[in-house]
Amino acid sequence: MMGESPHTTASPQGSLPNGRGEGLGPAVTYHEPPVLRYFRLLWDHRWLMVGGSLLPALLLALILYLWPARYTATVSYERPLAESEYDVLLRRFHSQENWSKMVARLQERGLTRFVRRWEQAQMRQSFEKLIRFDVSPMYPTRFQTTDPCTSEKISAFRARLLSVRVFGRSEQEAAGVAAVATDNIESILPLYDVRHYLGETLAKFRDDAARIETDRFKLSVDLQKEKAKLEKLKALEDTPGETASGGTVLQFNVEAQPSAYPAWAMAPKGTGPRGMSGSKAEAYSFYEFLPLPYQIRAVQAKIIDLQETLANNAEKYNFYLQAMDLDRRLLAKIEENLVPYYTAQQYLSFLGEQLLACKDPVLGDHLRSYIRKTENLIQLNIRAGAQPLVYPVAKNIFRNSALALILLLMITGLVAVVLEHRQEQRRQSLAQAGPTARPGAATMGMAD
Repeated sequence: MMGESPHTTASPQGSLPNGRGEGLGPAVTYHEPPVLRYFRLLWDHRWLMVGGSLLPALLLALILYLWPARYTATVSYERPLAESEYDVLLRRFHSQENWSKMVARLQERGLTRFVRRWEQAQMRQSFEKLIRFDVSPMYPTRFQTTDPCTSEKISAFRARLLSVRVFGRSEQEAAGVAAVATDNIESILPLYDVRHYLGETLAKFRDDAARIETDRFKLSVDLQKEKAKLEKLKALEDTPGETASGGTVLQFNVEAQPSAYPAWAMAPKGTGPRGMSGSKAEAYSFYEFLPLPYQIRAVQAKIIDLQETLANNAEKYNFYLQAMDLDRRLLAKIEENLVPYYTAQQYLSFLGEQLLACKDPVLGDHLRSYIRKTENLIQLNIRAGAQPLVYPVAKNIFRNSALALILLLMITGLVAVVLEHRQEQRRQSLAQAGPTARPGAATMGMAD
């Protein structure tokens, strides 16, 4: 009717019509606290919260409960390791030739499923999910420092315990893989240490031989010089009237410290030749003044010393050549057996055969010393316990499910806020439209 007030839109506290003539639900009450508004929002979307967070968390707990258990076998070695040595150990263990040896052993034990998983991990570079190496205590973090003492301490730090953890899908698989891995560490990897030691020994022998070759020319020249000096001194001694009893004294103008010569070879301090005194006498205080017979004996003694030095160096040089030849043969034996399966115990047996065949006692001593060093390198890789400890890996069902529930609650809460915001925007747009939202309503009111 004309006297009636026209239809108005609903207030923000009321219900607003939608396009189908249905309400959009209760409007937001703006005067209530934000916390109550948030909890009311969660209650309005309770089915979204339950379906989007609680049910997936329960499903995850069920999956973890039904998932097959994983087992781990742990082996420990009491071995001091620097950080660089630890990195070299990992590189050697994960090398292609070492992995080929492990594959053969694993297949012999029927662990082909682990071999396939290892090949997949090798492509992804994720070895720690199957075999993990840990050291204790952990190496300090490398950081840029200008303090030389701190840098030296970091470089000198050594871990005292090496642990190897093997993960398998059953107790038998974990124990079998652990047996292959420990056998590889204790029997195969020491060959790399032996090879490194042989390389260092060869380099030392080459340096010593080169030093002898360098000194040989100088010693030979000095020997010829002393021989020529001896001949001239003898000729001087045979000169008529110039005998030792005549008091002939030879002066060698070579300055020296007092400790370089015995007391009988020194002139009295403060006196020089022909009664010099003062500053000039001080200059002659440490000069050589020896009688002629003593000079001849001194030159003869020096000649003997040079001859013995040359002979000793020649003997050492021959030994170095023989030792280098032996070490080259031993190194070649290791190099040719790095790819096939070859253990440190087999190498020790080969060294024993070489020792029995060695006839030179000096070279035999060198070979015995090398065998002892090889045994020490092998002893470094002796495990702390006889058998590895095998136990199941904890699934942590409650912790993982709780974390998943919290994360999903945050996500579904955010989704609920977004949905509520969109509904609020729609309510406001309908409220601002007013009578124009329904054109027929105004026409009917005018007709009445």
